[in-house]
This record gives sequence, structure tokens and C-alpha cells, in this order.
Amino acid sequence: YRMSSEVKAILAGVAFGIWPLMLNRSGIGGNLSTLIYTFIVLVCVFPLTIGGGNSISNANWWMMIGSGVVGAIGISYFNNMLTSVTPQNVSSMFVLMIVVQTALPIAYSVLMNGGMTLTKGLGFAFAVASAVLLMK
Repeated sequence: YRMSSEVKAILAGVAFGIWPLMLNRSGIGGNLSTLIYTFIVLVCVFPLTIGGGNSISNANWWMMIGSGVVGAIGISYFNNMLTSVTPQNVSSMFVLMIVVQTALPIAYSVLMNGGMTLTKGLGFAFAVASAVLLMK
């Protein structure tokens, strides 16, 4: 059985929605939580790479290194934020992060496709409006 991309996106969304809430309750602060989290992810993902048939011979290493550096910066700020807010406030900060995160692919899409469509513009406006309302 091969899972569809939509199902994978939904399951990733569920996992990405749950792990930060759990980390907020871990009691481990900032950068240490990032280090421990990264180690656990590595232990869990490593077995999945064995025999996967993926090749790194044609990889764009500058993009891979760049994504790793940007990801490290992002997860460090994110985890530091998660461990510095109360469980009552974590959802508001999470929503703010998601709205900012959503804006970047929209900007990328506008750049790659040569303009914003009415539906994407409305969708982004509604996302910002929902974030503002959810943070109140």
C-alpha cells in the first residue's frame, strides 16, 4: 500500500501539531531540548534510511547544508519559545509561527508563478485574520 501525498501531508500535520505541545510540557529548557529532540529524531529516522535506495551522488550539497543551518536556527528559536511560554499561551505562539511559516511558501509561489491569484490572496488574508482572532 502506497500512501497518497495528501494523507502523508495530513499525518505530518498531526505530528507537527502534537510534538511541540508535548515538548512544551517536557520541562527541559531551550537549546538542551533542541539537542535532545534532534538526537531522538536521528535515532528514529536512521533505521528508515537503511536500504531506502536513495542516492546522494547528485545532491545539491549547498542547498542541503543551507536547509540544515536554517532548520537548526528555526528549531532552536521555536523550541526556546516553546519552553518559555506557559501551556495556556503556547497555542497562540504556535499559531503565530504557522502564519509566518505559511507566508513564505505563498511568497515563493507568487515568485515562481509570476503573480498572486485571487484565491491565494484571499486564502492568505483569511489565514492572517484567523491567526489574529485565535491569538485574542
